Formats: sequence, structure tokens, C-alpha cells
Amino acid sequence: MVLKNGVVAKLNPFVHFIEDIKYIIVFYVLGDFITTYHALDYGLEENPFLATLMNEFGIWSMLMMKILFIGIIYWYYITLMNEETSWKSHLWFASKSTVSIVGIFLVVNNLLVIFSKCSLIQLLGIAPY
Repeated sequence: MVLKNGVVAKLNPFVHFIEDIKYIIVFYVLGDFITTYHALDYGLEENPFLATLMNEFGIWSMLMMKILFIGIIYWYYITLMNEETSWKSHLWFASKSTVSIVGIFLVVNNLLVIFSKCSLIQLLGIAPY
């Protein structure tokens, strides 16, 4: 029984982390990957690093980069939660919210490329058509 409780205790931080980043997973990882996969039929990847990576290793390399990023976020989460500061929950909330908002922006941008053949950046006038 002690072993079972010990295993559950070790898994709890990871399980809590996964529950905590559900919007990052939905929007930044899955949403952006799926919409980018479809948007590539209508144009090129604008990010030069990702364009080179996908050109060399295929679209799945983008998903691997996102999984690597989740690993970095997990390291950040564990490091932050081990700190004895009172503001760690605020910093974690701001961090995960920022990545989620970036994910939402990327999904909306890709959906615009798919359905209107131009990106959100072009619609806002930041980049030329």
C-alpha cells in the first residue's frame, strides 16, 4: 500500500500539470498543429525556423518541437512550484495564460489563411498581402 501511495504521490505533480495546461495543449499544440497542417495547402509557413524544419523533416517535426516545448514548460512549472515565493501562482497563471493566448492567436490566424486566403497579420495591416 505504501508503494502505491508513493507512486501516486510522484504522479500527482505531473497529473496536476497536465490538467493545468489543458488550454495550452488544445490551442498551442493540437489546434496550431492541425490548422497549420491544413493551412499549408494555401500558403507557406511564415516562420523561417519552422519552414526550414518542416522542409527538412516534414510536418511532424513541428509537433515534435511543440512536445519539446511542453517539456520545457514542465521544467519551468516544477522549478517555479519548488520556489518559496508568494507570487509563484501569479507567475504561473500569467505564463500559462500567455502561451494559451498565443495558441489562440495562431489558430485564428491559420483559420483565416484557410478560409480567407490571408493571415490575421495581413488583415491588421502589419504585413503586406
